[in-house]
Amino acid sequence: MNDAHDAPSCFGDFLSAGRSEALAEYDILDTPREQQFDDIVKLAAAICSAPIAVVNLVGDDRQWFKAEVGLGVRETPLDTSFCAHAILEEDFLEIRDATQDSRFAANPLVDVAGGIRFYAGALLKNQAGLTIGTLCILDTQTRPHGLSELQRFTLQMLATQVMSQLELRKVARQERERKNDLTNAALRFQSIFNSAIDYAIIVMDRTGSITDWNAGATAILGWEAPEIIGQDLSVFFTPEDRAAAVPSLEMRQALANGRGADERWHLRKNGERFWASGEMMPLKNADDVIVGFVKVLRDKTQARLLQDRIAQQDERLQMALAASGSVGLWDWMVSSDRIHGDANFARLYGLDVEGCAAGLTEEQYQKYVVQEDLPGLRASIRAVFDRRADFLVEYRLAIPDEPIRWVECKGRMVVDATGAAYRFSGTTVDVTARKAAEQQKHLLMQEMSHRVKNSFTMVQSLASQTLRDVDREVREALLSRIVALGQANDSLLQTDWSATQMYTLLQRILWLGADSGRIALSGSDIQVSAEAAMSLSLIIHELATNAVKYGALSQEAGQVLVSWYNDDHRFQFLWQERGGPVVAQPAQKGFGSRLISLGICGSRDVLIEYLPEGLQARFGVDLNRILPKG
Repeated sequence: MNDAHDAPSCFGDFLSAGRSEALAEYDILDTPREQQFDDIVKLAAAICSAPIAVVNLVGDDRQWFKAEVGLGVRETPLDTSFCAHAILEEDFLEIRDATQDSRFAANPLVDVAGGIRFYAGALLKNQAGLTIGTLCILDTQTRPHGLSELQRFTLQMLATQVMSQLELRKVARQERERKNDLTNAALRFQSIFNSAIDYAIIVMDRTGSITDWNAGATAILGWEAPEIIGQDLSVFFTPEDRAAAVPSLEMRQALANGRGADERWHLRKNGERFWASGEMMPLKNADDVIVGFVKVLRDKTQARLLQDRIAQQDERLQMALAASGSVGLWDWMVSSDRIHGDANFARLYGLDVEGCAAGLTEEQYQKYVVQEDLPGLRASIRAVFDRRADFLVEYRLAIPDEPIRWVECKGRMVVDATGAAYRFSGTTVDVTARKAAEQQKHLLMQEMSHRVKNSFTMVQSLASQTLRDVDREVREALLSRIVALGQANDSLLQTDWSATQMYTLLQRILWLGADSGRIALSGSDIQVSAEAAMSLSLIIHELATNAVKYGALSQEAGQVLVSWYNDDHRFQFLWQERGGPVVAQPAQKGFGSRLISLGICGSRDVLIEYLPEGLQARFGVDLNRILPKG
C-alpha cells in the first residue's frame, strides 16, 4: 500500500455517505468510556509499540473517539483527521512518513516540531460494508519499514473486535427497545382493558374457564375479579341458555368463523337479567396458536326496553288507526320521489292499497283532488321542499261514486345527520264531518247575526220614537252609541262572538267617526274578548265623536294616532290627537266623559291630558282581562 500521493484527496464522497445515520443505530456517539474499548486501544498501542492508539468513529460532519490512549481528548476537528482519509481506503491505510505525503504534509498535526509522523489504521465496517471509523495507531517517529505483518494482522483483528462490540451493543439496544415496546404494549393493553368500563371484557382459556376480568365486567355483571376467575363463563348465562349449551356453541362459532356475535339476556351476580350485545373472539399467542377466547359484552337493557316500548306503542297506534279508519299515515321519500301510504291513506284517497304501499308519484296520489284545490296544495308542498316549511293544508277529494270528502294534511320534512332532506312524513285526517259542522254553524251564525241586527234596528227605532221630544244632541248621541255596539257585534260575528281582531274592531268603529285616512293605527293585530270589544267600542266611539266635534278631526289638517301594546302584562291603549284646535278640559262631565273614565272593562286606569298639541288619552288594563278565555 502506498504511503505517498501526488495530490490531496477530497472528503466530498464520505461527507454524504450517511455515516451519522449508521452510527445512530449503535447509540454510541458521546457515550462514556467503556472498559472493553479501552482495553482494545491499550493492546493495539502495546503490540504496535505506539504512543497513541484510538477507536475513531467518523460521522458525516464530525469524528469522535470512543477510546484513546496518548491523546487525552475525545474529539478533534474533521479537517485535520487522518481517519477521514483512511475510511476512503478499501481495508487499511499506513502512512510511514506523513511529512512526505501530500495529503498530510501541511496538516497542523504534522507541520509542527514533534508532530505526527506515522499513521496506521484498520477500517471499521458495519454489516452493510459501510466504513464508520478506524482502529488506528499514531507515532511521532517515522517508520520507514512500517508495521510488521503480525502487527498489521493484530490491528485488523482488534478492529474486528471493535465492530463485534458495536454489533453486540446494537443488538442489546434493539432488545431493550423490543422489551420496552412489549412492556408499553402490555401497559397500553392493561390500561385499555381496565378503563373500558362501559364494556365487560372477559378472557377465558380454551375450556371456557375465566382467566381475566376487567373493571367493566365488574360494573356490568357484579362479580369482582378474584371471585370470578377460575369459574366457567356459563355462570353469567341464563339457565335456558346453559341448558341449550349456548356458551359452547359461541366458542365453536368463534373458532369456525373468527368471531361469534349475539344479543341475548344474561345474568348479573344478584340474579337480575340484563340484555347485552356480545361478541366472542379467539385469543392467539405470538405463534398464532389459539390459547383461549375473549368475550366482550355491552349492557343494552335500556335500549332493548325502549325498543320494546316503541314496538308496543307502534302496535297500539296501528290498532287505533285501524279502529278509527279516519287517519292515514304517509311518507314521501326524497331519494325515490315516491309517496308511500298505509291502508287508511289508500282508503281516504280512493287508491289501491298495494300501490300506496309500493309508492306513488305526486300525480298519482293527487288523482282525485278537486282541481280548484290543487294549486294551493302544490304550493304548500313546494314550500316544504324549498324552505322546510311546516305542512298544514285542507283540500277536497272527488272520488267517483262517493260524496265530496274533505281531508286535513299535516307533515314536516325529516333530515339526516348531515342536514340533508331525507323524507317528508305526515298524516291525513278525514275532516268531512267537521267541515259540515262548520258550515252549519256558519249558517246559524249568519241567521243569528241577522236577528241581532234586526234587534238593534228595532232598539234604534224605539229610542228614536221615545226620545223624539228630547234634545236632539242627546238623542243622536244615544243612537250613535247603539250603532257602535252594533258594529262591535258585527266584528264579533267573525269569531263566533267569543273574540274579535283589534284591527277589525277599530276599523268598524272609527269608520263612523271620521275619514279613516286621517286616523293611523299602530299595534299588533291581537284578538280581544267579547267583553273587551264592547268596552273598547264605546270608549273609541266617544273619543272619535269628540274628535270630530271639538278636536283634531274637526279641522282638515288634524290627525289621530291610535296605538296599543303590552307592557309587563298590562294592555296599554293610547289615543293622540294632533293638528286640531287648542282644547281645554270641560267645565262639567257628561255621560260620554263618565263612560271614558270607567276605562277598559271598568279598570278605571285612565289618564286624560289636554296638551297644547291636542288631546291625549291613555288606558291600561290587565292583559288577561282583554284576551279571549281558553
